[in-house]
Amino acid sequence: MTIKDVARVAGLGLGTVSRVLNNKPHVNEKSRKRVLAAIEQLGYSPDLVARSMRAGESKTLAFVVRDFTGAILSALADAVQGEIDPLGFSLFVASSYHDPERELALIRRFKARRVDGLIIATSSEADPAVLSEFADGSMPLVLLDRELPEALDAVQVDHAGGAAQAVDHLVSLGHRRIALISGEPDVFPTTERVRGYREALARHGIRHRPALCRVGSFSVDFAYQQAFALLGSKQRPTAIVAGGTAMLPGVLRAAQELELVIPRDVSVVGGADGDLARYSTPPLTVVTWDYAELGRTAGRFLANRLEDPDGPRQRRLFPTRLVPRQSCAPPPDDP
Repeated sequence: MTIKDVARVAGLGLGTVSRVLNNKPHVNEKSRKRVLAAIEQLGYSPDLVARSMRAGESKTLAFVVRDFTGAILSALADAVQGEIDPLGFSLFVASSYHDPERELALIRRFKARRVDGLIIATSSEADPAVLSEFADGSMPLVLLDRELPEALDAVQVDHAGGAAQAVDHLVSLGHRRIALISGEPDVFPTTERVRGYREALARHGIRHRPALCRVGSFSVDFAYQQAFALLGSKQRPTAIVAGGTAMLPGVLRAAQELELVIPRDVSVVGGADGDLARYSTPPLTVVTWDYAELGRTAGRFLANRLEDPDGPRQRRLFPTRLVPRQSCAPPPDDP
């Protein structure tokens, strides 16, 4: 069925039917009812592809992060979808696996499909190819927890504040050998966590030991390898801050394999909250933030940018808070 069939059954012109379908004003109620009745009678469904070609928009947005295996990243995608659904947009989701080449391929593929806009947590904020792809301005972009390029809209988390809160809490319990494990060294969450960690140590008069600060990847395997090396050393840290959504399982596995009991032998602070932290034995102290509002704001920023391409840059930094549970205690006398 086509719009011509609807017009024929309704006994009205194509222009009137088109105005009804696009919810335009200046259509009398009697004509509107005739069009709706014809649509129901014929079972007509608009050709969205043809409509998008005529309108110059696809009513689709894309969302790219490292992967969606973690509950937090899935919750972010769900929050974005909830924000854009009432606006008539559909959402494509894809995993980059922190592979810059795959990320570039995804961006180019979405551009080729004429996706209206993209929310992305880039694998690198220093990769020239990625930055060049962003700079062409052919598709509105919102950065998810990234800083660069500075000209783009972004939603971010105060990871520096979160890391500082974790260190403050551990120092208040008597810890001085505090380790931090986090992800890729050239992305906003890692650089900010390291900054907050080092500033908090300095504030408490604790010398920064580079060997206790391990950054490199947000993978579970990296967290496990680094935690195992740290906790298996002669001068092991008395506490670890697992700085990232996927870090915590690796740290817990390393402690378990080394037969260390949390918090008797080592205190642990997770870099994000979730079921693993809440229902572990013991429940784990974490740094958290409003994941749902972060996703909703990213969706809202992208919709705003589509509405006003030349509007001012949109940036929002979300505060973090420490949730104390039972995974932190005073350090052992002889670790």
